[in-house]
Amino acid sequence: MKELRIERRFPVAPAMVFAFVTETENLVKWWGPEGTSLGEHNLDLSKTGDWFFVLVDPAGGRTRVSGVVLEVDPPNRVEFTLVLPSKEGPAEIDSVVRFEISPDGAGGTVLVLTQTGLTSEQIVEGSTNGWISTLTRLERLLSKL
Repeated sequence: MKELRIERRFPVAPAMVFAFVTETENLVKWWGPEGTSLGEHNLDLSKTGDWFFVLVDPAGGRTRVSGVVLEVDPPNRVEFTLVLPSKEGPAEIDSVVRFEISPDGAGGTVLVLTQTGLTSEQIVEGSTNGWISTLTRLERLLSKL
């Protein structure tokens, strides 16, 4: 298994970035790749415990994603499992995601996303169609603050 790693910089304080990557009212504004929306959800990464969301694609297709928040260390990091079920057999993706947040030394923030437990193919799919698109939505949102 391999690791996906993406680093992004944001022009806001670490506490603000942490709030946007953990709190429900902020997550629902940007979570999911471009063109998708959230259906039902219990998307709260601010405390340990179970979470889930239903991702609705542009054609109306629905995919349930779930996991467990393993660790919350405000405003430095949050770590959670991310499970994407398959139609049959074992999960299509069963991984651990970590957001690490730190000051950039210039008043902004560095966010490092790592996702472990992936195959090479899942990393390509996750980086191009998943996280990069999702983090671009977060970047646009934070740039307006």
